[in-house]
Amino acid sequence: MEKFTTFQESFGFFDYIRDPENEYYAIGKRMGIEKEKVPMGTINTFTPEGLIKEQTYLGNDRNRSIVNEEAINRFHPNKINNKEFWEESIKMFPLLSICGAESKTIEDVNRQTLGFSNHLELLPFLKDKITHPKKISNVLEIGFGYGSIFYEIKDICNYYGIDYALHDSLKKYHNFIEIGHSGIPDIFLNENLFDIVYCVNVFQHCSQLDRFIYFKQSYESLKPGGYFLFTEFLMTEENKNSSCWGLVDEKGRGYTQFFNQLTECDRHAELTYVMNSLGFKIIKASMWGENCLSMIVQK
Repeated sequence: MEKFTTFQESFGFFDYIRDPENEYYAIGKRMGIEKEKVPMGTINTFTPEGLIKEQTYLGNDRNRSIVNEEAINRFHPNKINNKEFWEESIKMFPLLSICGAESKTIEDVNRQTLGFSNHLELLPFLKDKITHPKKISNVLEIGFGYGSIFYEIKDICNYYGIDYALHDSLKKYHNFIEIGHSGIPDIFLNENLFDIVYCVNVFQHCSQLDRFIYFKQSYESLKPGGYFLFTEFLMTEENKNSSCWGLVDEKGRGYTQFFNQLTECDRHAELTYVMNSLGFKIIKASMWGENCLSMIVQK
């Protein structure tokens, strides 16, 4: 296999192996494996490129791979242009939901995203908080995607969303801002502006540094008493040896990957320290599956 030195070159490989009838899957034979189809979200080029230092079989078709420093340096979110990465991935694979569920239409993607948030009890909490106050609530969403939450709450609050790419179906609205880099735009960094900041299925694709920036800016943009609702992948004492961490570095920190993008995940003590240091009060923190954290904190 050729060496993919940039994520743009990697996209050519992912485009080649994709199932033309369902982009959620890759065709196994095109990768030289026996399985007919493999979930696209599990594919990377690290092993054939020699970017794996060591690999251990965990059973049930699960491996744990130790990625070397070159892999992290090449595909770390802070080493690439994230706006270009997401614009390209959405253009080439518009229906590959990062919720990990098959989608045939944009409506499917939105429905899966809403279902995920509802299952984690973030959507019910959000709707309850913006329905009962006598005054209209201001809500900021980090990573609006195709507008799932917007369509659900746009008539009962003042909604604003930020993301790297604005889909054509959302351009008729004035509630969205395209950003060029990670972070909440300066115009929103006002402590009396938002009642709720909401972010689902985004932070596991951000580096630790960018996550901290979002955490800090969310605190700054919230009104006193406002809520920050979010999800991310979290490494804990209970799950640190679980097969959910298929990729780790030499120090044992877990990583997620999406089209080769390697993103380090927070450890429980780190996240708790950051929330407390910023001044957030933890209202609810629960795990879904092996490593997905759902969190509600209050300013």
